[in-house]
Amino acid sequence: MGLLIALFIFFLGVGVPLWAFLDAVSRPAVAFYGAGSNKTAWVAVIVVAFFLGIGFLLGGFYLLFTRPKVRRQMQSLRF
Repeated sequence: MGLLIALFIFFLGVGVPLWAFLDAVSRPAVAFYGAGSNKTAWVAVIVVAFFLGIGFLLGGFYLLFTRPKVRRQMQSLRF
């Protein structure tokens, strides 16, 4: 049971921000701009938040709220 909890915490602390970071850097800046956001700012925020220990919070916010907007923008721009 302890190992399962440790893996869950590891996923939250490392997996979520890593996923958010990789997703943000793989998307074009123009899609962020069209979604009313900024790619450079999001990448920087995710990296800084990871080192501050709150990467899962801001990475999760990106994945839940910003990523869908950027993806919709990419579909409308036909990337």
